[in-house]
Amino acid sequence: MSARNGIWTWTAVSAWIALTTAALVAGPVARRGRLPEPLASHWGASGVPDGAMSFGALLASVLVLWGAVAASGIAVLARGVRTRHQRGAAFSVLGAGAVFAVGVDLLTVWANLDVPDWRQARSLGWQLVPHLGLSALAGWFGWLLGRPGSRTASEPVDGTALTLGPRHHAVWVSTVSSRPLAGIGGGALVAGLATGAAGAWPVAVVAVLVGLPCLVLSSARVQIDELGVRTALGPLRWPVRRIRLAEIASATARTRSAPEVGGWGYRVLPATTAIMLRSGECLVLRLVSGRDFVVSADDAERGAELLNALLAERSAL
Repeated sequence: MSARNGIWTWTAVSAWIALTTAALVAGPVARRGRLPEPLASHWGASGVPDGAMSFGALLASVLVLWGAVAASGIAVLARGVRTRHQRGAAFSVLGAGAVFAVGVDLLTVWANLDVPDWRQARSLGWQLVPHLGLSALAGWFGWLLGRPGSRTASEPVDGTALTLGPRHHAVWVSTVSSRPLAGIGGGALVAGLATGAAGAWPVAVVAVLVGLPCLVLSSARVQIDELGVRTALGPLRWPVRRIRLAEIASATARTRSAPEVGGWGYRVLPATTAIMLRSGECLVLRLVSGRDFVVSADDAERGAELLNALLAERSAL
């Protein structure tokens, strides 16, 4: 991505944040005369309102929620505006967060509209299902929108023969991602923030416990160099699994499906550890300990060739 495209990306993100903020304020303000004071702001498990706050406090809480989401998206984008992965992750967070925040705003206004007292506000229950679904869909669409562009400079882009020179440091990098996990993880975290702000802590804890693992396992960046293999997970490239060159016996490229390694995500079996984000091409390491380490990776054959070359070079010393 060129510097000019980077400027356009920041411009688009700024415009999106501004438009979402305007929508969050304009909707409630336009209907202020038809809302009670205070407004119902929390609903119990039965869907009946059981908590209230003033119009100003409710508007401020929604804006604080959106501000936290926007700051998170900006932080992710700032780590690599020219990389497809970072743009996709940032757009996913901003898309899911905007739809979720606007949805909370609209549902709250709708539930309180034209009622004389907050205790008579409409029930909320099934409406949350399409709300969360649309938020997740917006996160997925944002991921797709942010992905177009060139690979990072260190990623392999052709199929030239592998050679190792005495004065060269060879590095292989491959990034693979799961769009469903990114969308679900981002949507669940936003839901957790919103429900926590509304006081529904049990729901918030469950949402965060679901969202964090999904988001962490939504992508993996695998790097091979003279130090070994480094696998960084998630939009923030953390946590990291490092395997030193001395721990590796050999490397191969294999086609693997999720059932073969125990399912999706981070799997630990008696003889295998796997990071499975999608079925298909994988880098398979046979460790000195006798275990296998399997990770989803594009162009895994080139990575295995480099790793075997590094192993051969090390054994010749």
